[in-house]
Formats: sequence, C-alpha cells, structure tokens
Amino acid sequence: MESHYNEITKKEVEMKAEVFFKDCLDLDYPGLTQVKEAVRQDDYAAAKKEFGTYLRRTLDPERFFTIPYETPENVFKYPGESDAEACQRIVQKNVFLSVGVPCDFGVGQPVDWLANPTANQYKEWTWQFSRHNEWKMLAHEYRLTGDDAYAQKVAALFQSWLTQAPCPESAPGYDTKCWRTIECGIRMGANWPYVLFAFFRTKHFTDELLFQWYASVWEHGNRLFHFCTKNNWLLMEMNGLAHIGILYPQLRQANLWLQTALEKMLAEAKRQFYPDGFHYELTTCYHEVAVNNYQRLFETAKAFAYPLPPELFAVLKTACHLNVQLMMPDGKLPDINDGKKWAVAEILRPKQRMIPNDPLIDWAASQGAEGIPPEYTSVALPYAGFLAMRTGWAKNDTWALLDAAPFGKGHQHEDKLSLLIFAGGRLLLTEGGNYAYDDSDMRRYVLSSRAHNVIRVDGRGQNRRQDYVWQEDDITRQAPDFGWHIHPDCDYASGSYREAFDDLPAGSVVHQRAVYFIKKGPAAPFFLVVDRLTAETEHEYEMLWHIDDESLNLTPNGAFSNDMAVLFSLPGLSLSILCGQTHPEWQGYLATSAEQGMYRPVNCLSAKIRGKNLRIVTAFFPQPANNSVTALRAEEAPADQTIDLIQKNGDIWHFKESELQKGCLPDNFMLSMSKT
Repeated sequence: MESHYNEITKKEVEMKAEVFFKDCLDLDYPGLTQVKEAVRQDDYAAAKKEFGTYLRRTLDPERFFTIPYETPENVFKYPGESDAEACQRIVQKNVFLSVGVPCDFGVGQPVDWLANPTANQYKEWTWQFSRHNEWKMLAHEYRLTGDDAYAQKVAALFQSWLTQAPCPESAPGYDTKCWRTIECGIRMGANWPYVLFAFFRTKHFTDELLFQWYASVWEHGNRLFHFCTKNNWLLMEMNGLAHIGILYPQLRQANLWLQTALEKMLAEAKRQFYPDGFHYELTTCYHEVAVNNYQRLFETAKAFAYPLPPELFAVLKTACHLNVQLMMPDGKLPDINDGKKWAVAEILRPKQRMIPNDPLIDWAASQGAEGIPPEYTSVALPYAGFLAMRTGWAKNDTWALLDAAPFGKGHQHEDKLSLLIFAGGRLLLTEGGNYAYDDSDMRRYVLSSRAHNVIRVDGRGQNRRQDYVWQEDDITRQAPDFGWHIHPDCDYASGSYREAFDDLPAGSVVHQRAVYFIKKGPAAPFFLVVDRLTAETEHEYEMLWHIDDESLNLTPNGAFSNDMAVLFSLPGLSLSILCGQTHPEWQGYLATSAEQGMYRPVNCLSAKIRGKNLRIVTAFFPQPANNSVTALRAEEAPADQTIDLIQKNGDIWHFKESELQKGCLPDNFMLSMSKT
C-alpha cells in the first residue's frame, strides 16, 4: 500500500509554542501563574513543563469518570471480537478496522492516516478512521487492566496523526480526509475527552504531548466555530465545541465557544425536531444520532456542573417517546430511510439519566419490568407523516407502518407510501434497508423506489429528490394528504404521491394509497391496501411487495407462503417473484447491515398492469392458517369504495371504505366475529 506518512513533516504542522501560549491560552486563568511567567520570559520549554504540571494537578478524572462509558460507534472490530482482543490486535499487530474492513500497517511501522484499503475506495474508511474510536477503546481497557502498552500506543497514534493530518486553515466543513467537521465533533464530543482523562498522568503523555494535545484541541475549536455546517452534522459539531468549552476552560475562547454551542444546540432542538418528536431527517438512525449528541452534552454538563436550559429536555422527552411509538414487537426500530434496527431498550437506558422518572421511558428501557406501558396501541405522527399500527405490545402481536411522510431533510429514500408489516415474530413485509454510503449498485438500489413497497410507473420510480427544497417552516407543518383514524377494530391510514416519477413531471400520475388494518374478526389481523392511480395517459403500473419468506409462491390471484397470503383484486395483473436479480436492474435484495457486502436476496412480488385510472386492492393475511378468504373482488374505477372478500364456503364479506375509515366493520363480518 502506498504510504502518505512522509508527505508532511512535523515541523510544518506543529503549532508554535509562542502562538499557543500567547494567543490561544488564557494565561490569567486560575493556576496558570507559573506558565504566564515562563511565557513572559519567552521560555517555552519551561512553559510546557509548567503547563504539564498544572494539568496533572488540576484535571479531575474522578469527576469525569462519573460519566457512564459509551461504547464508540462504527465498525472497528471483527465480528465477535472483544475489546480486549481488539486492543491486543492493535498493539501487537498494528492492524486496524474501519467500516468493517481491515488494514495491516505492519508491525513497528507508522499508521497511514490517509490510507484507504477498500476495493472501491470507499471514502468512509478514511473518514471514520480519524474518529479515533480505537483510542477510546484502548483507554477504556487501560482503565480496566492498567496495561501500559495501551497508553504507549495511543501516544504514538496521536503524534503520528498530528504529524500527518494538519488542521486546514480554511477548508469547508465537508472537505479533507481527516478534518471534516463531523469527525472534529465526534473526536471532541465522544472520544478524545475519555482518552485524555485516562492517560494524562502516564509517562507517555509527556509535557510536550500535553501541549500538542491542547494545541490541537484549540484547532478543533477554531474549526468547529468557524466552519460548522448543518443538519445532524451541526449537532455533532456543537456537541464537540461545547465539550471543548467545558473540559478545556483554560483556552482563551472556551467561554465563547461554550455559549455559542449551547445557543445553537437549543435552537437546533427546536429547528430539527417535529412537534411529534421525529428528527427532521426522518430516519431512525439519525434520530438517535441527534438525541445522543444531546445526551453526551447532558452527561458532561452534569458532571462538571454546567446547567442546561430546561426547555431543551421537553423536546428530548418527546423525541425519546418517538422511539417507543415506532417500536416493532421485537423491541427494535424499523430502519426507515437510512435507518437502523436499533433495540429501543438499548438506546433508552442512557436516556433515563437525562429524563428520569418517566414511566414510558422506564417501561421501554426495562423491557416492561418497570414503568407503565403505553396507554395507546396504534399511534399517528401527524407532522412526520407515519401511522404505526399494532394489535398490542407483546412480542407475538402484529405491527405495521405506513410512510406518508415528507421527503425529510437528509438521508432520504424514494419510498413514500411504503408499507411495512411485522407478524409472526419478524418483519415479514420488509424493504431494502440501509446500506453502505458508497456508489455501488446496492446503494443505488436501497435509495430507489425499487427497494420499497411502492408503485412504479413505466419502470420509473419516485423522484422527490430532484425538486426538493426544505423550507424553515416545514418543521411546523403537518404532513400533507396524511389521513388516519384509530379504532379498536380497524385502523386506517392514507397518503398520496403527487411528485415526479423520474422524468415524468409532477402531477402527471398521482398515486393514492389507503391502508385498512382489520384487527378483530375471524381472519384477523389482516390488511386491505387500496391503491388509486390517476393519470393523463395510459401507463404500465408495477406494484412491489418485498416479502421475507423463502416459501413464497405465486397463485392464480396472488401469492402464498407459510407466513403470508396475498390476494389481488384485478384479474389482469402480470405477477412474478424477483429474488436476487441484477439484470436488467437490481431487485430483490435486503441489506443486513450498513457495511459493504452485507446484503442477501429477498423475494419481491411484482404485479404489473397497463391502464390509466385504476383502483387496485391488495389483501395481506399474515396468518394464512387462520384465513378462510380465497378471493378478493373490487371494482377498478377509482371512485368505487366496495371490497368483497369471498370465503371458502361462498360467503362474502362486503367492506366499504367510507365505513372502514371510521372503524366500522360489515355486519356479517361482525356476526362471524361473534361466533369465533
């Protein structure tokens, strides 16, 4: 591998002691008298010595380590590898992982901080490597074992990084390989503080190294202050800047940086979270990223007695409740957009420190052992545009989610009106998920409508991205065209898609979807999905349903598997099952994690038909053994509202959409229900 190690010399990048001590350090800060005197005499060797002595005397690790340890993010260990094993790998073999991909720098050789060992030059490898997750892990293991080799390794890593990765003077926040402001924020707000407080009294953190450390922290603060960006990045940046202000008060700009960060964090809490609690990127991954950066700030502010504004916690409480509202029966979140199937208990346990004595958070964090369960089952998010439907809160309950959401502020997929169904202990009606942020076919697939349970037009998918512009007041608006009604017998949700399908202009084809979740009855729980398509001319419409069941087979009027029966209303549909297809386009895949190469085939039920104005009804029965329905009949005229379910014995249940929208089920269906 080509090395970049000698491209930049230490002399070129080390901040001059005179600049640091005169311009960056507050020499009037209590305890720095001896440092100030050395600087007055231009004796910077003495200034470094006195500064190191001061730090070893005044830093308070006992206070810092009241903050609970947070395991570093990202994939920097092998599957199943313990922290102790990973630390030994790093110290003994000089092998590192980033985004799950290893790089062997050679025993005794310097680490190349600009390296990228991935086959397709996946940029995240280099970026995430400079988040220094390994440093924090080594520091944590040092505190557990006292192994001096860990301190020695981190000191060497810091100095090699400092030499190879000089702070840019004016590069925008999104630029550079080692100094993007997201990495700056993560280093300052998550990893470096733990490293400093673990190692500052070791022999490897010399006076010179501590000077270099504080000088680099100042550079981080200056960059975060002047080149911060927006969205979830801004929260990571300001969390990092606030940590500098709290933990490095000796820096001349520390108070300015802290107050600026706190003001922005409060303003962004109001700007980035909808009134119903969802972060405006509308992804379950970055929702937690956003909340967790407030959690990090809270923990450090509490430990060092810095008060935070009370109104901040009201926003964060609603954001924490959002996780419970979206939670699937297995206790995890759906991976909406660039989301993550995060265990809700895992992410809410730390929040109990930030929002104590909250019955709902306590219930979810303890997996029902404490607190009070929700008073609701199904719940609507009127601003974010989702309806979470469920029969209850047990692991064997049925759950569904309709996405009628706005496009979101970032990390979006082309997936409006997609439906997910969790039944029988798993996400049965699924979608492509979230994949590595590279330029692969799989990444393009998960972003596209092909990977979601939506309708395509003439082979074209949704294309909100091309015309999307976020307006500041969007955060105060309810999701347009989002309708819902929650009833003990039947839930209803609806939305519409009026934007472009690739190059077909907005409005030329309009897709409206209504979902009826029948929760009680002889075949319940089951779903009726009504799709209405209106267009100016005739098109080929393709419905996509990703069903995670290997036993799926086609039937004359739908599909059947061990865990799902599907019926369609239109007899002229062309049905096929696509699984693991790469040509002529990718279809039938499911990402198993956000790492490169982590995906598998999944069955995609495709239903095509030509037409202009159509109404198509699809029925999903997640428990086929309980289902006596053999056929589905519904008129194709969009204005029609009737849905007939025909049973094996010839009886017909006559459903009407206007009644279902109020939670009212047919009389003969209710009669059948009373007999079961």
